[in-house]
Amino acid sequence: MPMPTDHVARVSLSDEAYVRIEAAILDGTLQPGERLRDTELVDWLGISRTPIRHALDRLMGQGLVEMERNRYTRVAPFDIVGVRGAVEVAGDLWSGAVRRRLAYWDDDDADLVVEIADSLIDAARSADVVRVVQVFEHLVTTCVLLDGNPARHRALVNVLPQVHRLARKLVGGHMDLGRLRDFLTQLVVAVKAEDGIAAAAHIDTYVTRLVASLPAPS
Repeated sequence: MPMPTDHVARVSLSDEAYVRIEAAILDGTLQPGERLRDTELVDWLGISRTPIRHALDRLMGQGLVEMERNRYTRVAPFDIVGVRGAVEVAGDLWSGAVRRRLAYWDDDDADLVVEIADSLIDAARSADVVRVVQVFEHLVTTCVLLDGNPARHRALVNVLPQVHRLARKLVGGHMDLGRLRDFLTQLVVAVKAEDGIAAAAHIDTYVTRLVASLPAPS
């Protein structure tokens, strides 16, 4: 049955509003604690209020926006507890996907993951932290997609915005690229050996050390 075109338009506008507001939060255009007023967002985005409210509800669910009905809507503060939790969940989703499915990857799947990992190693060697963050997300997402479990992928998508907030801070200069290179080398060896247990163990160890290196909650 064809979907009504007005519904499609609303969904499309809601997605557009979500992407643009999320990007503004992550790049610092919208600062933590900044009020998000409907009238200002409508003027800025050129989108009506209803799709914007849908987008804000999604962002609230991902921890990027705080909302109290009839009082305020604002950019959520950088919450190190929430960020640490998001990184841990993303790591669990990643290692779980590899542990479950790596043995069933075909040669093209394995070659793709190795190619992405090699690109990440190159980015780390050149200390290109912005590219490291981009390729790292590509690697994690690819492994999760290869699991073939839509629920796992949806869960990853839901925590990635908080991970992005951390990544923006890492771009500022606090990423151990040497440790990342060592981890990726071990991961590639495990992938080539079709050893999902070893690959998942390397992921778990790396993510645990990454979380431990983050600032402690105050």
